[in-house]
Amino acid sequence: MSRLVPTRPRHRVAVLGALVALVLLFLSPTFGRADVSGQYRPELPPDGLTNGCYPLPGGVVPDFDYVLRHDGDTVDAHGIHRRVVLHFDRVDADEAISTITAQLTAAGVADDVTVRARDFPDVPDDAVVRGEMTLDLPSIGVQSDDPVCEDPNSTKRFTPDLLDRS
Repeated sequence: MSRLVPTRPRHRVAVLGALVALVLLFLSPTFGRADVSGQYRPELPPDGLTNGCYPLPGGVVPDFDYVLRHDGDTVDAHGIHRRVVLHFDRVDADEAISTITAQLTAAGVADDVTVRARDFPDVPDDAVVRGEMTLDLPSIGVQSDDPVCEDPNSTKRFTPDLLDRS
């Protein structure tokens, strides 16, 4: 004679499981979620040339729109020197070179800096980023004890393994 297994416990388990799922669904907005602020863009780190960590000689800040891409020391046949790479916006290479050279000259530090720039090829007329500038200048140590100076996203002083991705 075979015994029939009552189905009530399975039914209770299913009901209990559904009840637990509903409670978790109801409470889930309180678990690990950020408060709604209406701000959906992350805070950007401060500009690496104006945060006081590694300023350009003479405190010069380019007088055109730019994005700092990389700032760090390099070694070549001329020794250790600093290389700053930025993308310039809304100007061409000639204007960017002319502007920063005039600023460096006014600050009395033009002889310490080599400036190269190039326009990106085939850039549409309405594009913002127009080209790239490289500044070769004397190496300096960190100029501030602000904790932001330890953040490579702010200083753009990336470790070698991150340079290939920038």
